[in-house]
Amino acid sequence: MPEWPDPLPDDWCWSHGRSEPVDDDTYRVCGECFHAFQTEADLIREHNAELAEMRKRHSGEANAEIPDATSGAEIWTCPHCIHDF
Repeated sequence: MPEWPDPLPDDWCWSHGRSEPVDDDTYRVCGECFHAFQTEADLIREHNAELAEMRKRHSGEANAEIPDATSGAEIWTCPHCIHDF
């Protein structure tokens, strides 16, 4: 397991254990794990990937009916740590 720097940089993502630089063009940053979604498309892709995994594990259950997101405005939680945005 790689060592984490001490002290951790301000742009440290706790979900991925790495720096994720943020600039004025960054779409959204999670306030809990500090993962940086550089674009709206990144957030949508990562969110929908998590939904696909849930559907595989729980086919036939209620969450299998949740549609994929098509807009970042539809996504209320970080797909990595489940913290509210």
